[in-house]
Amino acid sequence: MPPPQDDNRFIEALTRHQPALEAFCHAHLAHREDAREVLQATCVKLWQKAADWDPDTEFLPWAFTVARFTILSHYRDQKRGRLVFDEDVIEAMADEIEEAATAFDNRREALARCMKKLDQRQRALLHDHYTVSRSLREIAEASGQSLSAVKMTLLRIRQQLSACIEREMRTNP
Repeated sequence: MPPPQDDNRFIEALTRHQPALEAFCHAHLAHREDAREVLQATCVKLWQKAADWDPDTEFLPWAFTVARFTILSHYRDQKRGRLVFDEDVIEAMADEIEEAATAFDNRREALARCMKKLDQRQRALLHDHYTVSRSLREIAEASGQSLSAVKMTLLRIRQQLSACIEREMRTNP
């Protein structure tokens, strides 16, 4: 077992990079439940191998390697019941998916910075629609706006966020 300080660094690294690991698993597996199951198994394996991780090295490449082997194991277990990718195909896709999952972390951080730049009304609209899952019609009725006005506002916010994220990615790669 690693010393307590390394333990804390491991916990912090796993927590920070879990969204990228989740994206990595979802990119490899078609079914959401399979991806969740593999993510959970990967996290368990990472905990079991925590003492093997050198805190002075990058966590994510090491975690992706563990996830890749967990995914391969999942495919081998599932191979009997349905059509799945050959291991060679999985390996060929792995590097590209790894890059995309790493970029996901960076884009998520850029989104968080951009969200802070929105005003309260814009954040509330995004929260109601995407977090609470209120329909645009419900939001329009509650706000006294027309449905088309709410749609247009949401479109403009998304465009504003997209442009902001792209700027953030260029200035903070």
